[in-house]
Amino acid sequence: MKGAFDVKISLNLAQERELHRLIDYERSLAEANADPLFRCAFPYRPDNDLQAELIDLKVLSLKQGGRGNMVVISSYGYSYFPEKARLEMRNQQNARRDVKLIAIAALFSAAAMGIGFLLGLLAR
Repeated sequence: MKGAFDVKISLNLAQERELHRLIDYERSLAEANADPLFRCAFPYRPDNDLQAELIDLKVLSLKQGGRGNMVVISSYGYSYFPEKARLEMRNQQNARRDVKLIAIAALFSAAAMGIGFLLGLLAR
């Protein structure tokens, strides 16, 4: 089953913070009762390296407008945090499953050792 991303996007801490800041800003202005009303457009700043990195990663999209270039959050940007949370939850589930498998294997090996010891005593 494929996730929201066709290509896995990995952001560093500064990029995540910037994306989170933009999404929070947009949600604070463009939502009513948790329903999105419209998408915000942010000014394009060619001198901002962080914004350029997010555009290169396709988390932000550059749009040509009547008043100049604008930046909007792409669908990859909106789905980044839910996808990251889903992957972390899956990793935690896998870790718990691995611990259970190791515990079961340890119990079976202890049982087999006990049975072997008892058979050894009876065979004397």
